[in-house]
Amino acid sequence: MFLNLALIGNPLSHSFSPFIQTRFLKNTGLNGGFCCFETEGGDALSKTIETLKHYSFRGFNVTVPHKEEIRQYLCSEDEIASGVGAVNVVLIDNGLKGFNTDVCGFEGMLKDGGCDMQGANVLLLGCGGASKAVLYSLKKSNVRLTVVNRDTVKAERVLSAMNFDSASIQDYNFIKSNINFDYVINGTSMGLKDGVFADMSKVECAKAALDLQYKKGLTPFLSNMRHCGCALLDGFPMLVYQAARAFEIWTGVRPPFTVAEIAGELGLNN
Repeated sequence: MFLNLALIGNPLSHSFSPFIQTRFLKNTGLNGGFCCFETEGGDALSKTIETLKHYSFRGFNVTVPHKEEIRQYLCSEDEIASGVGAVNVVLIDNGLKGFNTDVCGFEGMLKDGGCDMQGANVLLLGCGGASKAVLYSLKKSNVRLTVVNRDTVKAERVLSAMNFDSASIQDYNFIKSNINFDYVINGTSMGLKDGVFADMSKVECAKAALDLQYKKGLTPFLSNMRHCGCALLDGFPMLVYQAARAFEIWTGVRPPFTVAEIAGELGLNN
């Protein structure tokens, strides 16, 4: 049996997912391949899904900007995906079954970075699909949370749906003032295409700045947080941990790996 696996989203040129999933296939002895479908939303997304079904794909990852839109095509969701309101993994098995592995990925990232969120003062930038996984995890840690989002009405709606009633909601004017947090988390796609991030010079972070984005070198967000002197952690561990869980959903096999090994193979440890 040959396992066809895929990633859909836009943009995808920066993605390490093909390398990671191909590595998992090789190291588990499974015969298969992984490919990318850079896809717009609407009819284009629908057509891509039909293509994957037609060519007997076993499943696919979903990344920005489709983690919410994909839900309309599903026949079922796991409990975490329903709680988060976003899907990043789909299993094709008598219909499309949705899962969210970003939560376990984020929690693996926190563990690797030595980040203790219990009772922490946290600033979260963004309220999209990836940020919802962060919110789902942070809710368990009794954090003091501030969310910055361009659309504050949308942020209120997201937080209300997740019963996160104690959070402060602000627009981007908030970061123009001198503010201090234990942790600052970027859950936006800002800078992904043009490398330009919002001015973070007045934001102080005592413990760690965490970016759900990842790239070789510092992401635009982390570059803007260097003045704090805190730990700078990108989303590569989150990517690996969520990918391993996705692989397990598709195949029933937990792949052997360490984040450090995969980062080294990609030249990210230098």
